[in-house]
Amino acid sequence: MPFALPDSYASYVADPAVRTAVEHILDSRSLKVPDELDWDRLPDFHAAVLAAHQVRCDYASALQGLWDAVWQRAIDETGIGEGLQAWSIADTAGWFGVRFDAEFLFRENVFARVYTKGDFHIDLGVSLGPGLDLRETHLTFWFGDENNKDLAAELLPRDEWDSLDPDAGYGYWSRRGLARMDAGEVPLERLNAAAARALSAISG
Repeated sequence: MPFALPDSYASYVADPAVRTAVEHILDSRSLKVPDELDWDRLPDFHAAVLAAHQVRCDYASALQGLWDAVWQRAIDETGIGEGLQAWSIADTAGWFGVRFDAEFLFRENVFARVYTKGDFHIDLGVSLGPGLDLRETHLTFWFGDENNKDLAAELLPRDEWDSLDPDAGYGYWSRRGLARMDAGEVPLERLNAAAARALSAISG
């Protein structure tokens, strides 16, 4: 089954007019009521502001839902979960230098979590709509030892994962086109397979 995105975000992606309105509101430092606005349109103004913030909050929740549908499923199915210690939100935010509020997630387009297993740490993330391509979906992956030595380079299938780009952060990124959003849904089959293979590769 594909992962269904919230209607608010699906409309944001599909309709340039909606996207322009949402971005204008979210980018405004102060939401001043236009001087020429009629009284009977004032509720519409407030509804538009609410809708813009709804898009951002729905997107943030959807990122975590997509992460669960891919990485949590892979953790459960590969059996790597035994002995896997999840980091807290605060520790993860400090590790990546990120935040987990809706404003930050909507801007950065990545949700990632960190785990420790013995002397190793594993970073697992999803990205939805990075850069200018709102329909692109990526996985992110990092596997390293206690000295932060990259141990994933020889393990990840090159037909699914790009080389490490230190400037991009979050370790390795799955290749473009692995799963593109369509009609408000993200196909999961190839994402699930790539995630399962990545965790299986390091399980030894």
